[in-house]
Amino acid sequence: MESGFRVVLVDDDPDLRKLVKLTLEFTAGWEVTLAADGAEGIEVVRDLKPDAAVVDLMMPGMDGYEVCRRLKDDPDTAAIPVVFLTARKELDEARVREVGASGVVIKPFDPDQLAEELQRLCAGEGS
Repeated sequence: MESGFRVVLVDDDPDLRKLVKLTLEFTAGWEVTLAADGAEGIEVVRDLKPDAAVVDLMMPGMDGYEVCRRLKDDPDTAAIPVVFLTARKELDEARVREVGASGVVIKPFDPDQLAEELQRLCAGEGS
């Protein structure tokens, strides 16, 4: 994915948001927009129509599964790839597929390899 790739990051951890934003902007040249929770994330994705959404799986209020489900149920955002970020090593793979996520990145991750991993997971999807 070339420079100018637009991604929305939805995560309740402000330090992780800052790390991912800096990593993707400076190492990959991507445009990163941040959201602090699921409801804000859905709104930002609907407004911006990014190339991908990176969503924390475990957040208070609305978890990543619900964020993904709502984005995939909306015809305006259904084609946008959603990649989960999670610290959980064991996930419900069936549920990940059921909600339509493109894949999962496990925390902690190598910041230098994050853009490559997101690119691999999103390849061939989105607008």
